[in-house]
Amino acid sequence: MFIMTIILSMPLYAQEMINATPDQNNQKVIRRYNRYRHRAYGTASPAFGYTAVFGVKSNSIMSTEDIEVNVVKRWVQDAAIDDNEHRLYFVEITNKTDQPLYIDKSHCFRIYHDGSRFCYFDPNRDDTCTAQRIIAIPPHSKKNLSDYSTVLIKKGELSELKIIDYPEEFNWDAMKAGVCEGFLSEYEVRTFSEDHSPYYRSLLISYSKDKDFSTYSILPINFYIRQLIGNFLPELYQSDHFFEKLGADQYTITNCEFGYGGVNRYRVEN
Repeated sequence: MFIMTIILSMPLYAQEMINATPDQNNQKVIRRYNRYRHRAYGTASPAFGYTAVFGVKSNSIMSTEDIEVNVVKRWVQDAAIDDNEHRLYFVEITNKTDQPLYIDKSHCFRIYHDGSRFCYFDPNRDDTCTAQRIIAIPPHSKKNLSDYSTVLIKKGELSELKIIDYPEEFNWDAMKAGVCEGFLSEYEVRTFSEDHSPYYRSLLISYSKDKDFSTYSILPINFYIRQLIGNFLPELYQSDHFFEKLGADQYTITNCEFGYGGVNRYRVEN
């Protein structure tokens, strides 16, 4: 993605940037996210919605001699929204060294398909005002880039929860992906390569061995839609049990969207 080249060429600090070098374990980590293959069978009916299975591009750096990054799936009770359990993804960072590693969330970004970006710590954004900017990871330990965290706030006579730290979501935009209603038939599966996919997104993680970030490195992790599954109601595919029966595991990243011809039929855009 061109936006990756732009960001990586920008001097994020006045200090020295050391290029991250993948180790021999890097491709093994990447393959965890590209194993799952959905079984294809189709009908004559056009699909209104789509479930995406994301993969990781081979040019990603998820493992070096210092650090390993994984995106893992967990169920979380989302009391701030509807008090139900939701499937959320966490960026889990492992320190492989004998000394502390430091993550600067103000220089960690989520890059979307259209080039827009989300910073994991923005002092001008209300939801990060009480969040931690620097994450210190002890030797041979692991921490999440972001966790699910809420605070109790008052609003008139009612109390409510406010989310101040939220893990990953892999929502995608069918309009931007060019995936319209009827793009596939129901239960038809289409597989894409990492160089020819309808949708991409990336993650940049800035880390250092130095508490003052006198030197630092950036890990680029690039995701793409590897498979699209056509279906009538994507919500039916939100169940992990459905995918687990077909060979998925905690590294299988999925999320659903309606084809843009069906957007007005099933949801109201803000």
